[in-house]
Amino acid sequence: MIYFSGQNSKLAMARLLCIFLPKIFSRIKRKNTPTMSKRNWQDLPPELLFLISQKLTDLCYFIRFRAVCKTWRSSVPLSDHPPQIPWLVEYNESLMLGTCLKEKLRFHCLASPKNKTGSVPIKESHRGKKYLGPGHGYLLVRDGHELYLFNPLTNNTIFVPPLPFSRRFLWPVFSCSDPMNWHLVLNQFGNWYCGIYQPDKMQWKYVESDFVCTCFWNGMLFTASISGCTQAFDATSGKKLYEIPPPNNEDPSVTLNGTYLVESCGLILRVCLVFHAGFAGTPIFHIYRLNFERGKGKSCWVEVKNMGDQILFLDSMNGFSVTAPAGFKANCIYFMSVSAWNTRDLDWYNTLWRYDIATGKVEHVPCPFERFMWFIPKLC
Repeated sequence: MIYFSGQNSKLAMARLLCIFLPKIFSRIKRKNTPTMSKRNWQDLPPELLFLISQKLTDLCYFIRFRAVCKTWRSSVPLSDHPPQIPWLVEYNESLMLGTCLKEKLRFHCLASPKNKTGSVPIKESHRGKKYLGPGHGYLLVRDGHELYLFNPLTNNTIFVPPLPFSRRFLWPVFSCSDPMNWHLVLNQFGNWYCGIYQPDKMQWKYVESDFVCTCFWNGMLFTASISGCTQAFDATSGKKLYEIPPPNNEDPSVTLNGTYLVESCGLILRVCLVFHAGFAGTPIFHIYRLNFERGKGKSCWVEVKNMGDQILFLDSMNGFSVTAPAGFKANCIYFMSVSAWNTRDLDWYNTLWRYDIATGKVEHVPCPFERFMWFIPKLC
């Protein structure tokens, strides 16, 4: 008990009231205020849920997002998953001759905050068969004389007609996210062919050309030949439509060593990789956009200095473009270089690099695999 007396006691009591009264009133207010009801996260608008889901560039996060409740799952279908940064998929044998599917397919995800490495289980019915190359969500698998597309995430299988003759080396080039719209590069005894699969006719159409890289866009097949010229073929008839000369300042030796044709946002790009002082030197990329007049004028290549929000991904033969998601560096090129070559097994070991188009800076990107290829995951 505290007692106060005299003038000083009044001052002391006033000080104590100033200290304790606010605390007393705040307690009374909290006691009389009704508690706020908990928010039900299932009541979020479907439009907002969809916008949130499109920020999940890691496919694992997208799957967990849909697993929260039925409302979230119904608001975001599997087919509407956000654009994905491609995975690096490991292969253990010669990719050109095919590598066997095993119990698990290992992958490395660059979009994950921790650059995680995981694996996808493979059904027993597909094990032991050889996959020849990647596509947009599918692998091209060969089982004897049969060819089919296989999605390792969904186990979906799409069979394609057999080739009319045997080819030792097969390499698929998928033209877009539609697995039925793609073409296949074939090689035998130094003669290059391109087999274009036509799903409406369930047959192949072959184009013969001395090409080193290809690109498929808007019903046309573009090929870059050894001479440096770019040829455009009609995908239905196989007829050659146009021939475009190489860029004026392009080194002729580049065509064989590092030329890619890439479709990016409806544009055809010619991406040329040049090594200063030989293959051991610093790599430099030159990018050209095809000014394509469809016969109305003279088609030519125009140099491009900036790719905006796009990222280019290149492997040994293919290239494709992806819009950079939030938090991911744009205007750059991820490419693979050969660190070792085995001529007997027709195989190589890769290292991964990132090239900044604006500055020309090259950075090594760590990868846990010695041999790998690009693969764009697809859930349906």
